[in-house]
Amino acid sequence: MSAMSPPVLRVAGPRDSGDLLAWRNDPETRANSRNTDTIARDSHEAWLERALADPDRRIWVAEADGRKLGTVSAARTGPDTVEVSITVAPGLRGSGVGGAMLRACVAETARTWPDRGIVATVRVENAASRRLFERCGFVAAGERDGFVTYRRAG
Repeated sequence: MSAMSPPVLRVAGPRDSGDLLAWRNDPETRANSRNTDTIARDSHEAWLERALADPDRRIWVAEADGRKLGTVSAARTGPDTVEVSITVAPGLRGSGVGGAMLRACVAETARTWPDRGIVATVRVENAASRRLFERCGFVAAGERDGFVTYRRAG
């Protein structure tokens, strides 16, 4: 990623629906999601409309140098926690953009909800995502039903 500018997060909107659906339905993304089923367009659009209106959720599109890198999101999951997630655009996986995207997401989440701990949930077998979260200061806090829960240290 050294040749690319740092990612900028912008709030996702209805115009991002097609990209978000394509990224969500990518086979690797589906395989590593809580629900591995393919998402129908009408279900996605209904979800996106609810998600964008939800005061306890933020969805951002990460961009650099005029290119969409993927999406990051944060959702309040309890009185003292916010869960973050990341989806790197399929063509950019392995390029190094994930760490910069996740760090930007953590910074924005901490600004939005400064009084909440930041957590993430990753499939046990998703070694790449586990390494990414660990490199970005997350510590494994438990494992259940095939998923590892991470907490942001500090």
